[in-house]
Amino acid sequence: MKKTVSLAQAATAQEDVLPPRVQEALGELVGAAREGLLALSVGVGLGVVCELMEEEVDDVVGPKGRHDRERTATRHGRERGELTLGGRRVGVKRPRVRTADGQAEMPLSTYGFSRYRTSSCSAPRGSTRTSAKRTVSSVTASCS
Repeated sequence: MKKTVSLAQAATAQEDVLPPRVQEALGELVGAAREGLLALSVGVGLGVVCELMEEEVDDVVGPKGRHDRERTATRHGRERGELTLGGRRVGVKRPRVRTADGQAEMPLSTYGFSRYRTSSCSAPRGSTRTSAKRTVSSVTASCS
């Protein structure tokens, strides 16, 4: 006769069967997967925000390398800044835009939104931060 058991009962029964070393290894594997997912998410998010900022600059200033006598703004290099991604502050080199007469800085709404946006999620503690920093650093380099 077959007996029906719940998923929780089956998981508990399997945990009792697995040796402690295997359970520990599985726990480490889950931790590594979580770290990788967070790092990937932060890296992709940073790449998207950088692309959105570049697109906004193109919308405000016009395509790079094309002269327009009636433009209202010009590109003005890059500046260090920070964004909130994955529950932490991430350094970026943000594009700068100035009025065509050079008198004032024009804020980018994409940067403003991302800069002050807070996350309701907190990052796991430990080596996740190091893993995420490595991924973010590689994406930051491509963003600048």
